[in-house]
Amino acid sequence: MQHNKPLFLCILSCLFACTWAQLNAQVYPTDYKSALKLLKLKEYAVSVAKSDSIYFLSTIPDKKKKTIVFCQGSGPQPLVINLKEGLCGVFPFRVDSAARNEFNIVIVSKPGLKRYATDDDLAADLARQAQYLQLDSMNRPPKKYTDNNKLYKLGGDCIQVIKFLRQQPWVDNDNIYIYGHSQGAVVAAYVAATDPQDIKKVIYSQGNAYGVYAGYLSSIIYNQESTPDVNKKLDSIYSIHSSLIDGKPDKEMAELYQWKEADLVDKKNNDFYDLYYGGWRSLEEPTAIDYLLKINCPVLLVQGLNSPADMDNKNIPLDFARHHKKNLTTLFYPGYDHNFFKCATDEHGNPKAPEFHWDDVFSDVKAWIKKSNL
Repeated sequence: MQHNKPLFLCILSCLFACTWAQLNAQVYPTDYKSALKLLKLKEYAVSVAKSDSIYFLSTIPDKKKKTIVFCQGSGPQPLVINLKEGLCGVFPFRVDSAARNEFNIVIVSKPGLKRYATDDDLAADLARQAQYLQLDSMNRPPKKYTDNNKLYKLGGDCIQVIKFLRQQPWVDNDNIYIYGHSQGAVVAAYVAATDPQDIKKVIYSQGNAYGVYAGYLSSIIYNQESTPDVNKKLDSIYSIHSSLIDGKPDKEMAELYQWKEADLVDKKNNDFYDLYYGGWRSLEEPTAIDYLLKINCPVLLVQGLNSPADMDNKNIPLDFARHHKKNLTTLFYPGYDHNFFKCATDEHGNPKAPEFHWDDVFSDVKAWIKKSNL
């Protein structure tokens, strides 16, 4: 069966962005192996226990090169998504031949999730648009995912992958870069602070360095004119965060705060489980700024200025200055949102579909990587 798959963009949730892959063949992939072949990617497995492995994808190695390890944003996304509309790109940015010639580009699978999914594997409505796997009747992702959605696990897996990469003849050990977006930015900061000898540079993109709850507070304040009962919503976040700091068990937190769901976010927004379940506990304390300030290699802060939940990141350069650290570079993008979409209008001032700028940002990131060290 043959299909001509057009290249187009899909606007997803605020947690992650994805492009449709430009296929070099007319054949629709029918399985994981054929999808990887069309995407020009290779899968590797790193054994960490008798019955467990860490899986990651890499551009096809052909020579010794610099390596970018990309850490994904939050949510239960599989690595490869094969829909009726087309094969979804693994990375949010386009990995063209020039990028492949200069870099190995790697992405690590999230624990507890399928690595390959089709339409039938994905949840409906907003969750499907975000490429989430099916959620259960309680609006939660697979249990093995939530049990492992913790910083020490996500970061630990990434560190193990980097150790494996350093043993490969196609990896330039002096030029390994870690690039994290959203939740992945927190993971990248953790990895670089925990395993600094293996990381040449860090790209910290759109991860609220002061915690997810700070992000919720900023979003509520940003939208205060259209948000009923602002004080109640703010107090709910303060209360939840206080319980988190006090070490209240996850089960107890869920029982205490589940009733507040309607007060905080739209019930259809399938990331609400993040407020209660254990994954955010380890991602919240210590916050990413604590890890960032331990990093001594060059750090690039990437920030869209139309992303309310990340606005606290404007303080990162101030914290670096307070700690007499000179290893931070900033890339601020006016009008870009969390996933680098920018609202646009036509010649008459009428709204158009948001413009997608992930590729522009990735181009700037690559240019920064090429610069000499500080």
